[in-house]
Amino acid sequence: MREVPEQSLKKRNAEDKFEMNPTGELLAYKGDLFWYGPTKKEERLIAFGFRLTGGGAHQSKTLMHAEIGELLRAGVTEETDFRSRVLDENILGKATLSGRESVLRNLSSLYGLSTVPLLTRVFLRFARKDSEGQQLLALLIALSRDPLLRDSAQTVADTAVGMPVQWPSFAARFNALHPGRFSEKMVRSLSQNCASTWTQTGHLEGKKKQRRKVHPSAAAAALAALIATVSGFSGPAILSSGWFRILDLNPDTAMDALRSAEAHGFARVRAAGDVIEISVKQQLATTLGIPELEHV
Repeated sequence: MREVPEQSLKKRNAEDKFEMNPTGELLAYKGDLFWYGPTKKEERLIAFGFRLTGGGAHQSKTLMHAEIGELLRAGVTEETDFRSRVLDENILGKATLSGRESVLRNLSSLYGLSTVPLLTRVFLRFARKDSEGQQLLALLIALSRDPLLRDSAQTVADTAVGMPVQWPSFAARFNALHPGRFSEKMVRSLSQNCASTWTQTGHLEGKKKQRRKVHPSAAAAALAALIATVSGFSGPAILSSGWFRILDLNPDTAMDALRSAEAHGFARVRAAGDVIEISVKQQLATTLGIPELEHV
């Protein structure tokens, strides 16, 4: 995703709005999703757990929410030997070794289970605290680690609530962004997998894949703020980043969500006039017990 100068970001933050219908329902978000801010540092993102380029698990799989949920219910932590649990103990109940190897490979790609970077550690601790909000927590991690899923997000953000988003819409976007990169068969599979993922997260529903508004938890808002901070955003620009937009939060509702996160010890929010200070690294370092977050 392209980056923009800080001045342009400030102008965009002031002008961009979500459209609402007379009942207050969310309509399509007008404007590009920006994943990276003006102080983005690639080495910082990679060390945190991002994958900035290349393909991803969605070329063959979806969000795999059922599988990561099963691991979480089994009580895994960042200290878990995921390879042993999945391959030797077969806690995901796969019939063959090749099936176990495949699920481990794709879960590791999506969630960082092989190297367990800071991003994965934060996700695992948040997910244990917020079982009902796991889908959106998982989405934020998958967006951080799968560039192709990030590419698909604009299609979802551009669609008004109640309108359908079928796989050809995703295919059209992939072909526009990556002309000639994928075969017709691959782009169809990729697009169908992305449509399934956005259904698992609650953004789409039913056979027609109709757009619906999601309602992120305090933990999801805090994780979005953390990812946005590491991605080079600060102050009010955090609230207009793609990480909040894809949670169906505009700057006002994002502030409300972060105030809820503050009540849980996940964030610190201070606003005086046009000056907004958002801090999550120190708060999460303490609340989640991951001191390394203070220095990310």
